[in-house]
Amino acid sequence: VEESESKDICLLFAFCRYTEKLRVIDILRAILRQLLERHPQVQPYLKPMYERHEREGTQPSEGEIVDLQIATSGLFKKTFYILDGLDEAASDIQVDLLRILSSLRVHFFITSRPLDSLKDILPDARFLTIIASDPDIALLIDQKVDRMLALRNLLAKNATLKAEALEGLPRGMDGMYDATMERIKALPEHEADLAKRVLIWVTCAQEPLTPEELVLAVSVCPETFQFDDKMEPTGIDSILSLCCGLLQLEAGTDRWGQLIKLARFVPEYMVEKLKVHYPDDPHALIASTCVAFLRHYGFHDVSSQGSFDESEICKRLESFARTRTLMTNYPYQYWGFHATKAKLVPAPALEFLSNCKQYPFLGRIIDSPIRPLLPPVCGPDSLEILESIHVAALYGIREYFDRLKSEGWTSTTKLQDHNIFHSRGSQGSTPLILASMAGWEDVVGFLMGVEGVDVNLADRHGQTAMYAAVAHGRAGLVKAMLLRGGVDVNDRAAIELYGCDHTPLTLVSMTGQRDIVQLLLEAEGIDVNGAGSDGETAIMLAARNGHDDILIMLLKTKGIDVSGALDEALHHGRSNIIEILLEIPGVSLDEKGSFNSLMRAARSGESEAVATVLKHGTFDINARDDGGNSALAHSLRYAINSSGAAELLLRIPRIDVNSADKDGTTILMLALRHHESASIVETI
Repeated sequence: VEESESKDICLLFAFCRYTEKLRVIDILRAILRQLLERHPQVQPYLKPMYERHEREGTQPSEGEIVDLQIATSGLFKKTFYILDGLDEAASDIQVDLLRILSSLRVHFFITSRPLDSLKDILPDARFLTIIASDPDIALLIDQKVDRMLALRNLLAKNATLKAEALEGLPRGMDGMYDATMERIKALPEHEADLAKRVLIWVTCAQEPLTPEELVLAVSVCPETFQFDDKMEPTGIDSILSLCCGLLQLEAGTDRWGQLIKLARFVPEYMVEKLKVHYPDDPHALIASTCVAFLRHYGFHDVSSQGSFDESEICKRLESFARTRTLMTNYPYQYWGFHATKAKLVPAPALEFLSNCKQYPFLGRIIDSPIRPLLPPVCGPDSLEILESIHVAALYGIREYFDRLKSEGWTSTTKLQDHNIFHSRGSQGSTPLILASMAGWEDVVGFLMGVEGVDVNLADRHGQTAMYAAVAHGRAGLVKAMLLRGGVDVNDRAAIELYGCDHTPLTLVSMTGQRDIVQLLLEAEGIDVNGAGSDGETAIMLAARNGHDDILIMLLKTKGIDVSGALDEALHHGRSNIIEILLEIPGVSLDEKGSFNSLMRAARSGESEAVATVLKHGTFDINARDDGGNSALAHSLRYAINSSGAAELLLRIPRIDVNSADKDGTTILMLALRHHESASIVETI
């Protein structure tokens, strides 16, 4: 298939690795990029979406990419997706990825270690078990030896040599790597220590480092944790040599060039055996090294670097992010992660924290279900300057707050004199808001236990601690706050921050966070019909985004108003939602209106939605709206949408294919926009 020159066959590849924490949307974007590079005929589908996001400064959502892949699948007779190493992805990524792939009109081939979720989610898939047997391994060795002339001749002359060599070899892959590690530890002390720090970094780093970053990382003194930029560091070739083949240089993206990674099969070994070989705390080493760079580049006090204007600070931080020849990007992104993963937060990290006077936090959305809906984080509005207590809350450094308590900062006298727990960053964030945003349950618990702490204080964007927890999918925190009581569950907030104005319930109904929806529906005083500034309610947003489980929960809620939900489902082609809503007394299709339900469903391009509407209603199939457009015209209106609805309508015997709207646009003219569907033009 791969060697076929036919443009009617599409073959795309993706892979997962232990060492790369890819999101579902990252994998979908990679597939979409391959699709565009290998098959230029998809460009007309992609172009409108690209231009819209370019114009609005936003990124395509996961749903948009999936819809685009569905729409373009009709271009090919067969489409194959090959996904390698599914088991190396996080479990939630595995499930989400399988569900999305199974919804596409494609064939897919997956390689993976045995996973229970595979058969649960893909009950109809064909499974083939491949096991490397001893004869397979023996055959591989014979083939390798056969290609090494000198070794082959040596073994032929001395028959006992092979047996003796095999007897002395390590047993299995782990045995081979154990022997390699012993060779490394037997190096001269300085070299062995350097190799140890290299392996710790490459194994525990949260993303692959460039050669330049790794060289700088291990140049920091492991005793004083001082970075001297005037000292000549060890070269990458020497580092690779010290590690005896456990590391390799791999081509990265076009942006980053080469990256340092563990050689194939080594990651699994190092994850299991690193503590055996190096019992020291690896995360403490990395965290201490990271803060050495942050201190060197003035992250603890941006004003010390001559940066006072927020725009200048943003530009400086962005310049650090664009280059990976300096060791700035990784420490800034991950120092807090390693500090909290350490057995004890290392002293250099606590010292750095205490020195934070003006710490720049760029990117006020951390890890949130709404992140794909937002424009790229950039500019002064997304920058917040924080003091020590805010940085500790943001990164979950509980030891800092324990120290505050031991120093008496939680006493009634201190709180009356100066309540540092109500102090604010430059965007108005309190420590409680930041800890809620980041999901640190122990820190939030501490802060909510401080006498007189106001849980409803809002930042400049109107975001409270409760809203921050909801927006970032922190179900445990939402539950804890609701149990404590005193929180406003109907607060509308974050017009600037999230690009829209939502209540907590409308936000999670849109993003599909079922567990938080359930918690909010059980909360005292919840307004189930509350709407954002655009008038959209929770049930409308659940219908629009196809969250049938949330829709059913909302429908069971006393006093729910279903107005607008059916129109949203029709407009977005959600056939499952349409079916559910039409079972509710009083909900019916608009059969006679100027823009009737059939036209709405047809405009989505989804054939199943149109079929559902035709099943439940009686329509004049050739009726026109005020602009002269029939349902068939609406089904062909947008080239980016699927042509499935048009194909279904064209199978109806009495359909009018010669109609034109008031501007003179005919059905045929609309059909010609769908370059991939020559059959539609032929049918017309």
